[in-house]
Amino acid sequence: MSNPILMNIDRRTWMKQSLLASATVLLAGAPIAKGCASERRSSELPLSEDLLLLNWNENPYGPPASAVKAVNDCMEKANRYPDELIKSLKEKIAGINGLKSENVLLTSGSTEVLSLLGQHAGLQKGEIVTPYPTFPTALEFGERFGAKIQKVPLGDNDQIDFDQTIDNISSKTSLVFICNPNNPTGTEVKTEDLKSFCRQVPEDVLVCIDEAYIEYSNAGLAGSMVSLISELPNLLVVRTFSKAYGLAGLRLGYVMSNAANISALSRRHLGFEVSTGWPPLAAAEAALDDKNFLNSCLTKNQEGREIVYRAFDEWGVAYNPSSTNFIYAKQEHFEKHVVAYLEAVGILITKWPDMYDHIRISIGKPADMLRFVEAIDDFRV
Repeated sequence: MSNPILMNIDRRTWMKQSLLASATVLLAGAPIAKGCASERRSSELPLSEDLLLLNWNENPYGPPASAVKAVNDCMEKANRYPDELIKSLKEKIAGINGLKSENVLLTSGSTEVLSLLGQHAGLQKGEIVTPYPTFPTALEFGERFGAKIQKVPLGDNDQIDFDQTIDNISSKTSLVFICNPNNPTGTEVKTEDLKSFCRQVPEDVLVCIDEAYIEYSNAGLAGSMVSLISELPNLLVVRTFSKAYGLAGLRLGYVMSNAANISALSRRHLGFEVSTGWPPLAAAEAALDDKNFLNSCLTKNQEGREIVYRAFDEWGVAYNPSSTNFIYAKQEHFEKHVVAYLEAVGILITKWPDMYDHIRISIGKPADMLRFVEAIDDFRV
């Protein structure tokens, strides 16, 4: 497949051909009124060592010690803008993924670029097509700015139905959003199936692949769609340091795409990457180099999942085998208000408004999961 954006063309034509290059002013819309983004970040309970946070898929083992040291060491440079570290981190990310630094944009967590993409679709008065349920940030911002959302129900075993998703793409579609592994279901799709799907999406429709949990997946980075970036001018791959790398509180993510799309996104990025600051940049670079920390977290995450699996299997609770650091389970064997009951005993889990029949449990340390299993046992029906 030809890639017109990567051809040797003048800058004006280059920008026009970018699907993200429309120069529309972003105006504040009405407040987001539903979905994940409007949910409270935590309970009204005061934070304490006794409060068990199994609701936001945070890494209970992070940040790595190497990242903490890097943050402390960089603070003496905080009187300067972090241009050198921005350049260094982008080169490192690009090198890991077989790209150039011009293919990478650093953002304040992956949610920032997802909101930009949603806004883009809304301002185009277009449609966002997505398998659903899925992570809602791009959808919420799209709807807020005027996009129509086409939600394609998941198929058997909460897997993405690619045929139905393709069938829902129309001349009005601006963006197709795929989260793999998917949040909140914890499922992942076969790498070749997703690649085939990406190639079927029309070239004038953006395809965003959210890989927030790729490190936890069975395929790992080998299952990433990043290898298609040089082939598909409409593809964007989004990742974060908030999950496996344990840096949720430092807010750093990134998007990878062809140079035209990255350039166009950077023109809408209010912070121009500098807003990320020295601490998250230094921590992210250290975390990327700390393979022992990452591998240890993945191993312990599996231990925590197995504790819940064993209990749910014994009780007959249906759940999806997880490719993430959370478990999506049917609620039918628990009290209707199990989320509130658990909160009352200091354990927070997640139930989005449209998760009618399910609950989502983030994986903490093995001791945390033993405590969770013991507590939720009291609310079985």
